[in-house]
Amino acid sequence: MLQKVLFILTCTTLQSAPHSFAFNYIVNDSFFYHFFMIYLNSIMITTETFFFFTEREVEKFRVAVSVPSGTRMSFLLSYEELLPRRLGRYELSLGLRPGQLVPNLTVDVSITERTGISFIKVLPLKTSRLSTCARIHYSPSLQQQSSISLKGLNADFNVQYDVDLKDPMGDVQVYNGYFVHYFAPRGLPVVPKDVIFVIDVSGSMIGPKIKQTKQAMGTILGDLREGDHFNIITFSDKVHTWKKGRTVRATRQNVRDAKEFVKRIIAEGWTNINAALLSAAQLLNPPSSGRQTSHRVPLVIFLTDGEATIGVTSGDTILSNAKKSLGLASLFGLAFGDDADFLLLKRLALDNRGVARIVYEDSDAALQLKGFYDEVASPLLTDIQLSYLENQAFDVTRSMFPNYFKGSELVVTGRVKPEVKDLWVSVSASDSKQRVKFENDVLVSHAKANNKSALFDCEDGSDGISSFVHRLWAYFTIKELLLAKLNTTDPVSQRLLTEKATNLSLKYNFVTQVTSLVVVKPDADEAAQTPTTVEVDPRTILHPALFPPCIHRKCPNIVYIQVFLAYSIFSYFLM
Repeated sequence: MLQKVLFILTCTTLQSAPHSFAFNYIVNDSFFYHFFMIYLNSIMITTETFFFFTEREVEKFRVAVSVPSGTRMSFLLSYEELLPRRLGRYELSLGLRPGQLVPNLTVDVSITERTGISFIKVLPLKTSRLSTCARIHYSPSLQQQSSISLKGLNADFNVQYDVDLKDPMGDVQVYNGYFVHYFAPRGLPVVPKDVIFVIDVSGSMIGPKIKQTKQAMGTILGDLREGDHFNIITFSDKVHTWKKGRTVRATRQNVRDAKEFVKRIIAEGWTNINAALLSAAQLLNPPSSGRQTSHRVPLVIFLTDGEATIGVTSGDTILSNAKKSLGLASLFGLAFGDDADFLLLKRLALDNRGVARIVYEDSDAALQLKGFYDEVASPLLTDIQLSYLENQAFDVTRSMFPNYFKGSELVVTGRVKPEVKDLWVSVSASDSKQRVKFENDVLVSHAKANNKSALFDCEDGSDGISSFVHRLWAYFTIKELLLAKLNTTDPVSQRLLTEKATNLSLKYNFVTQVTSLVVVKPDADEAAQTPTTVEVDPRTILHPALFPPCIHRKCPNIVYIQVFLAYSIFSYFLM
């Protein structure tokens, strides 16, 4: 769950000439808190530059330095992040793309889980079962690297694993006044769903996008369970519903007919987002008052590649109409390509119990669509409430969730009052038949000792977990503040939320949407020290008055970079 990464790169430039060196790295949704450039020969950098761009839901940074010949230097990057559980596993992906053969290339991965590891798979090596910890070592020789390519490795090193979590309450860890609750029950029956597929078929979808959408829909429809009900809406300037007025059971015949309907889809026309959303709401919430309450989970999967261009085009009006009409349905927005109004989809999802994702225009777009559907295809619980007594816990992050899907995980963090010895935890939710409730007490006074005991056989297994839980609470709090800011139009509220997020980001040295990286070049007298270290610190960039030309006492050269939060985790190594 916790991933802590330390990258070390040491090199020596040629004796014959000065050298320009580029250090690239990618992080996403991470606790970025340390970056050092260490110059071992008392040589300081002559120039430094940061570049920033986004690639497939990750944030990529490039720092370039020019140094005299014969200089030896080291780059050290350490960061932390919370790996999300998706489709029944955690996945760590390290990109190994040095662009050349590397004499000493080593990847060491250590995994420690208090509840135990149910399996670990190192692609494409092997699958095995372990206890509470595992170590993976990969160090290809020059010959092995050259057998792949004369330019060195150009691949991802993937590690997949899951934890052995038997307690239906999940795993609650308490350290130094902070707690984290991982909730991911296994073995529950799948709750049937009412799912409406809303597909943009406007003119901008012509070509590979509509072809890939049809391909993905063919596979998705084939995966529907017989207990599910579904319908399909296509929209451009007009809205077409496959089966008028209702959702239909996912029988073999209905699925076969739906696939034929999808095959006949033609992309043309404008984009009426508002009308499409209202049509989906009418299918899930028909006006007939005599309709019996359904135990199926209502879902709307909404895909578009553009902005609203006809009908109601005001984003605020679309948001208001959707919120009034969708009721308890969860809306999942898929922004296909760079031209989609991702901000609108994100706000729609926030308002309507869902999430938004970007589908990238690439050869694997159909797989991206199918992969997202797989994540929400199997609801196990609805209306989940994770509760903690108010006189014991405070500053608790989001603890109410509309759905829990198979293979995922819900995470709650908070603070525990000093005098509390037993933290009372309660979970209530609805499954396919009834409302269920679990309760338990966590012994706060012995939590740390119990965790260390569980990790006794793992070297350094518990190091850093205590401070990680503390920072995890801050990270989740910042994330929720920024989402709340996104979801309000009141200027006063936006300012207050921004200030709170900024203060927490600075306190915990997080690079976020409201902070930036600052590289400070040392003066000549500082460079005379051996070794010389340049550290990256976050500083606010909200307003020029808060970010004067010189932050530190001695800072003749400062370089800024703004880093935005993302919500899908993907780790990366050197490029």
